[in-house]
Amino acid sequence: MYLSLQQAADRLGKSARQVRYLIQTGRLKADKVGGRWMVSAQELPLSDGQRAAIDRRERQLHAAVEEGLGLSDQPERPARYSVRDLKAFQLTLPLYRRAVQDLGADHAATVALREVLELLARGCHRFERSAKAEAYREARDVASRAVCALVLDAGEPADALASAIEQELMASLAGLLRRLERRRS
Repeated sequence: MYLSLQQAADRLGKSARQVRYLIQTGRLKADKVGGRWMVSAQELPLSDGQRAAIDRRERQLHAAVEEGLGLSDQPERPARYSVRDLKAFQLTLPLYRRAVQDLGADHAATVALREVLELLARGCHRFERSAKAEAYREARDVASRAVCALVLDAGEPADALASAIEQELMASLAGLLRRLERRRS
């Protein structure tokens, strides 16, 4: 897995400038991809304390995800989760099905809602907090695109869908991102 310069700096407890210096002096192996330095996670020279801190953050993230999915309150369930347990996914799926029925599968809003579902699944199954948050942010942006397409379309089915996305889905996505941020600090 490759990390951006900033992600590598965060893991090493250094600034991006310090990591860039390590790369330039040959003390840290990195590749330039699309004009940006990318560092292989396996190449990071981590101390035992840094490894322990990363493990602790990953356990906290796992606990945050389970709390966000409501699994921590349900001891009878196994410690696994599914994207179907994610509230934002539960809200988006019927909206997508309604858009297919009312607007057709090729409508811009329908396509965007399907992409939101895919991004929620991607985020749900990512383990790193930054990758998870990135997928959820992208899902929020795509949901905004769906609202725009619906507003431009005008009409009762489009207005009702746009309102549901703005009032319910966007709030749910914001909650996912807030929980990730809270666990970060």
